[in-house]
Amino acid sequence: MEAWAQALGGLYERPGDARTDQGEQPGGTVRELGSVRLFAVRGPAAEVRGDGRVAGWHLVLVQDGELELEQAGRIARIEAGGFVLLDSGRPFRIRLAGASNTVLATRLAGRPQPHDGLVARELGRRPGPAQLVAGFLAGLAADTAPYRPGDELRLGAVVSDLVALLLDEGLGDSALLPRIQAYIVQRLGEEGLTPDRVAAAHHISTRYLHRLFQRQGLTVASWIKGQRLERCRRDLADPGLRHLPVHVVAARWGFAQAADFSRAFRAAYGTTPTRFRAGVSGVWGRHLPRNCARSANDVRVPAQQTHGHDEVRRIVPVSAH
Repeated sequence: MEAWAQALGGLYERPGDARTDQGEQPGGTVRELGSVRLFAVRGPAAEVRGDGRVAGWHLVLVQDGELELEQAGRIARIEAGGFVLLDSGRPFRIRLAGASNTVLATRLAGRPQPHDGLVARELGRRPGPAQLVAGFLAGLAADTAPYRPGDELRLGAVVSDLVALLLDEGLGDSALLPRIQAYIVQRLGEEGLTPDRVAAAHHISTRYLHRLFQRQGLTVASWIKGQRLERCRRDLADPGLRHLPVHVVAARWGFAQAADFSRAFRAAYGTTPTRFRAGVSGVWGRHLPRNCARSANDVRVPAQQTHGHDEVRRIVPVSAH
């Protein structure tokens, strides 16, 4: 029982409170791949509990047998070929229910915060990504040949990318698009922010990236441009930034050519950047670009009453704080 507890302890780096059935002797191997660690554990039915004092994230693949994970108020029952995400920084209970079980646990580098909701939920329901990840991890676990340090680092990076692919697949499209948009917003000032780069950073094809935006009535390029224009508009309306030339404001948000920026700004807001800054903006707000998400600094104000009693939407610049 003590040896089996130590083998299962590889899931969270120290022996825990474990119980095991008599019979098959446990065994296991550990493969170090840079910041990624791969455990292969084999043995009879057993149960192990963790107290949550050792932080770590583990993607667990059940190769043979059956695993039950209880954590975060949920119980996941995983059969052979299934995955589950374990957070050893929180209390948990693992029960290996098969007479003979083989489990591969990949300890991940860092904390995948966007995936908190996937803890103790079965992953890998779509066969494509799951089979790809399972096959690669199984091959690494079975390979006993030593690797050079540089090769270990590269293989660890591949494992991290494959795990991210599987976790993103678990989140689904509704959660993936906000993550992509947050990634874009954080990099609006970078000139080389292209759809190809965004897609590669999220391990999806460029075609699939375009499809995600199209489902919302958007396009990738125009959404990026709209976000950049909105931030330029906000900065131009900020009295604290009046010392910055217009072309510097444009460059801060990814517009390399001042002429291109001026044309795009006028097309979006109905006035030039210089006239807008001077306060001669007219009714530029009605020309907001179709793919431009309005800023929190945009407010609704009632217009002068006209022939009827309708309220007209008008956007006025408010200084950023």
